[in-house]
Amino acid sequence: MTNWQPDLSNRKGPKYRAIAQAIAADVADGRLAPGEKLPPLRDLAWTLGVAVGTVSRGYAEAERNGLVKGAVGSGTYVMRPGLHQVYPTLAEPGSDVIDMAMAAPPPGEEGIHFAAALRRLADDPRCAALLGPPSGSARYRAAGAAWLARTGIEASPDRIVMTAGAQHGIAVTFAALAQPGDRIATECLTYNGIKAVAAMLGIKLEGLPMDADGLLPDAFEDACKRGTLRALYCIPSGHNPTTATMPQARREEIAEIALRHGVTVIEDDIFTALLPSRPAPLSPPLSPMVGDLGVCITSLSKAVAPGLRIGFVTGPASMIDRLRVGVRATCWAATPVTAEIAVQWIEDGTVDRILQSRVAESKARLDIVRDILDGCTFDAVPGHVYAWLHLPDPWRANDFVAEAARRKVRITSSEAFAVGRAEPPHAVRICYGLPDTREKMVAGLKTLADILAAPASSGTPVV
Repeated sequence: MTNWQPDLSNRKGPKYRAIAQAIAADVADGRLAPGEKLPPLRDLAWTLGVAVGTVSRGYAEAERNGLVKGAVGSGTYVMRPGLHQVYPTLAEPGSDVIDMAMAAPPPGEEGIHFAAALRRLADDPRCAALLGPPSGSARYRAAGAAWLARTGIEASPDRIVMTAGAQHGIAVTFAALAQPGDRIATECLTYNGIKAVAAMLGIKLEGLPMDADGLLPDAFEDACKRGTLRALYCIPSGHNPTTATMPQARREEIAEIALRHGVTVIEDDIFTALLPSRPAPLSPPLSPMVGDLGVCITSLSKAVAPGLRIGFVTGPASMIDRLRVGVRATCWAATPVTAEIAVQWIEDGTVDRILQSRVAESKARLDIVRDILDGCTFDAVPGHVYAWLHLPDPWRANDFVAEAARRKVRITSSEAFAVGRAEPPHAVRICYGLPDTREKMVAGLKTLADILAAPASSGTPVV
């Protein structure tokens, strides 16, 4: 057990919150290591001169933030880094932390176009209507159909549902398809945001084995045979976190299995617009291959602007009303002002100019990644926003993430993406698109390269 004694003298707000903040800071700085046991409530209360209940609330706040885990009769322990990073928060502005943990595109020309769009809206006498009751405009649905068509998804506007981003689209899709206790399959490594959605809805996720080409068909077949499977959620193109793109033959095999067993396929197509391989005959989208069992979710946040929280979902006609009910039940409608800007940009071609600038910057950054991490094993795709770094022995993913955090570089462990009980690979995701300058990105990559060049720590001894 650690003799941890936080200094609360410079922390503002309630004492319980200051305790939680001190835990977060000391975990980030490496003063609290994964697996360490925090002091008992009464001991820390006596040390700090506060009530036992105050310490209890502080520990509970830290547990809600995914930093610690309490066990009745055993105590409170620090969790491994990465396990709480379902929704990583950005480093504070002005911080000396180099944040490479969130999958965000590199800077492009969006700022210039955004300022022009706001001026155009302000000068439009109809702009006040955007403050009225939002509606599912046919024009907006047509823009969604046009955006999806760019990646090979052909859908009529009446089968388009606008959402407040892809994460919102995933939530309403899961809710429309499954009930509490139902099973949804996915890759054993997948976008970690679906874990929070599944937990909220009481849905059981089943992680299936994958290889360098994505989900293994035999594993999907076995999952279908084990009982009722409501859906398969997968990322065939630019997989998160591994960057894998499923070849056409694999897609056709997955589609055939889904059709034979009547399993809906939810295709997350959010990264496709960034990739050089689509639209192309060798990698058509997966969801249209299964007809009325296919659902596609996409958004503009990775390709155009992270803050442009506009997404589109398309599926069979029989499902559209349920999706729209889900949107109304959760946020009523995507924010009209944001929706209007997104639609205007799709209509006038601004999205193409922004996308071109982003892809060009991403390719330039990837060249830098390859130079600095020369000799390391990693997967990356030109135009994408992150790399999947395979760690050499004896590094373990969470230990590497913790060491990087100690040196003020934030990345994400493979454990954050793991679904199921299988041991994830010793790998980390490095989001080289997130730093706002190449200089920061280079500094972060050099720090990671220095860590790899030094002998790995054997960790805290167990006695």
